[in-house]
Amino acid sequence: MIGAYIRLLRPRHWVKNLFLFAAPFFGGTLFREDILLLAFPVFLSFSLCASSVYIINDILDREKDRHHPKKRQRPVASGAISPRKALSVMLFLLIPSLYLSLMIEKGFFLYIVLYLLIQMAYSIRFKNIAILDIFCIAAGFVIRVLAGGEAFNIRVSPWLFSTMFMISLVLASGKRLSETEELKENASLHRESLFYYSKGLLKSMLIISSSASLISYALYTIEQSSGLVYTLPVVTFGLFRYLLVSEKGLGDATEAMLRDRPLAFTVMLWIAVVWFLRYSSV
Repeated sequence: MIGAYIRLLRPRHWVKNLFLFAAPFFGGTLFREDILLLAFPVFLSFSLCASSVYIINDILDREKDRHHPKKRQRPVASGAISPRKALSVMLFLLIPSLYLSLMIEKGFFLYIVLYLLIQMAYSIRFKNIAILDIFCIAAGFVIRVLAGGEAFNIRVSPWLFSTMFMISLVLASGKRLSETEELKENASLHRESLFYYSKGLLKSMLIISSSASLISYALYTIEQSSGLVYTLPVVTFGLFRYLLVSEKGLGDATEAMLRDRPLAFTVMLWIAVVWFLRYSSV
């Protein structure tokens, strides 16, 4: 039973909350004392909020999830946890998340509220509207970056915002492409918006957003430090690898990172190189 409640929180997806540290990481201030003191509370607050959103989604989607080859194993869809108990857990997580975020920084609190509202709208209605559903998924990543900037009192560069926005569109489009590949002709039965997507359209969206993200990232690295531009080949390889695995049903960012070793290695290599370039002199 405890395992079912842990799965309900989807802690594996908390890796997405590392986007909160994008601004201080790239800015070379990640190890500043005030940032280190706030790191855990900021991560915990957003993680609790994200888990509450996942629970809301599981409750609303429990009937459709029962017809999905993987999602049918989710605690609410499988019947391991009742919707009423899941709702209680959601409130148990959400209330301290909001309180903690307000104690950290008002701007951070407002971004968490914005994230909550967008994701609830997505779960209730927007996930069934083509294109808008992808922008809602992307918004979740971008809000994490902006929320981190507010929490740590670090200005988010326009080029960093542009890069993260386009990368987020890559991840959202890849997720939809993997769903169409995995579910085939039953895709629209699981998610209404998938009826309006063709593989050609999703691949075009991936190509456009990938190209734009590479250009934005290149300009951002030049803005920050000329040395960072040499990470561009690593980032390009990582994007190409993600495009490959998304066509094999691994478009979800968390699943791709955890299950595809070349992609995971590329991300770790990129972090290591950026770390060396930004912090080796510290």
